Amino acid sequence: MSKQLLIIVCNIAIILATPVQAQQALSLSIDALASNVVTNNPERRFYVQQIGLAGIERDASNRLPDPEMSVEFGERRTADGITGAPTGEGPTYGVSIMQPLDFAGRGALREAIAGHQIALARIGLAQFDATLASRARSLGYALFVAGQKAAAARDVAARMRSLAQVMEQRDLAGPAPALDVAILEAGAMTSERNAVAADVQAATMIYELNQLRGSPFDVRIRINAPDVALPALSSVVHMAQGVDANNFELQSLRAQSQQQRLRVDLAQKSRLPNVAVGPYYNHAKSDIRETNFGVRLSTTLPLWDSQAAGVAQEQGRQSQSDAALIAAKRRVARQVYEQATAYEARRRTLAGWPASAIDKFAAAATAAENNFRQGAIPVATYVEMQRQYLDALSAVLDTKREALDALLALRVLNGGRSLGSVAQ
Repeated sequence: MSKQLLIIVCNIAIILATPVQAQQALSLSIDALASNVVTNNPERRFYVQQIGLAGIERDASNRLPDPEMSVEFGERRTADGITGAPTGEGPTYGVSIMQPLDFAGRGALREAIAGHQIALARIGLAQFDATLASRARSLGYALFVAGQKAAAARDVAARMRSLAQVMEQRDLAGPAPALDVAILEAGAMTSERNAVAADVQAATMIYELNQLRGSPFDVRIRINAPDVALPALSSVVHMAQGVDANNFELQSLRAQSQQQRLRVDLAQKSRLPNVAVGPYYNHAKSDIRETNFGVRLSTTLPLWDSQAAGVAQEQGRQSQSDAALIAAKRRVARQVYEQATAYEARRRTLAGWPASAIDKFAAAATAAENNFRQGAIPVATYVEMQRQYLDALSAVLDTKREALDALLALRVLNGGRSLGSVAQ
């Protein structure tokens, strides 16, 4: 009795020690997966933090510079104006506080530059979210495709091995039955290898998704069957115009160009004199006590135009910013044409195939098994039908996946705005 109790306790301990994620998979739709990835991504908080830091920079940009304080210590000696004989000596000291002032709108320019930094941080966060959601959707559908391929390959392998076992039990004369069994076993091995390859691909995608979600790598994920809509898109010229206005990279480069123009203005205004004003107090003691106090005004004398180099440097950066924007616009437009061509080619291909093509070939593969068991078709026809079923399944699923990837790439290029329905 104690032995049985020990076995029960051990079984309970094993069950409790088994990780929950190893017992059941997390079942999600593609939309829910994308939302989960964006919400829980561990890197996203740095982009959010960047917005807060840029806000602090803007708040501090238009404040007056810190006051400057100077303190003087020394010795004072006095002498008779006629004889030159010393009449007294004593310590002297002074203190002054000078407040630098901004003129010609330099503080407002610095505030505007910092304001563009906030805009850049927000664009960066939006671009990160859109790219992350697109990657999650792509990985989610690819994970579903890998699971479908693995399941179909295992079904085919199981049918082939079952038929091989049945044929081995028959007592048929001649070499043909043995060769048929070998053909079936070889086909089963190939299908099992394809299933394992699909499982490895699925595991790789799960690891990346868990990395993006900030979850343990061994958490299993299962994707619910998605409804992939592949609508016809508007003309490429029209899409390119929309992308030119919505693209995150182009928005960022435009904001940087505007920010750099403000820096050029600020550098040009730096040629104006700097002014500081503040109170001062001096006290000296020798033969008499002398106290001086008042307001002091100081300024720079821009005689040598030393700021010209800084202006030229900022203007050079402005030229580089404008050139980068022009190059990026051409590159983004080319990517729109490339992705639109890839998407339309695959969408038209899928439109030419029957919607029930996979079910049709699956039924044909099952019928081939029944016909082979009845001796109506040879083993070569049966094996070829199973292979063609798996190839057709891969063709449909992979073409849909490639079309969806192109559509998601267009969506990211368009600033995360949808150009059509995607996987739900």
